[in-house]
Amino acid sequence: MKISSISFKEPPVSHEFPPLYEGLGLPEVSSFIQQRFEFAYTLGEVERIGHGSIRFYKRQGDFEVHISDKLPGVGPIKLRELKGLLLEEAKTAFIENIESEPEKRKVYYAEFRRTGKDAE
Repeated sequence: MKISSISFKEPPVSHEFPPLYEGLGLPEVSSFIQQRFEFAYTLGEVERIGHGSIRFYKRQGDFEVHISDKLPGVGPIKLRELKGLLLEEAKTAFIENIESEPEKRKVYYAEFRRTGKDAE
């Protein structure tokens, strides 16, 4: 398996969660920066296109690749290998995109707490 190309489709977006959720230590409710990309990969003799995103979890300092679609001919083991290759290829460019982005795009998540009157 080989990655032929990676191209970012939109600028990085910062996803901000309230401190209440940050304290839980769960990655799915931790603030992160995400950027979507399209990639071309070769599996055997066939070149195919896939879509994914790379995330940087601010608190943990971890990078993670998410692939949005099922890829034909790619099982769980090859998928893990592909994600590793994509992370190696995209990580440096992603960091550069974060640092060079003049206008930060942000998504805010709100607290979903009951008000004092409704809580019993």
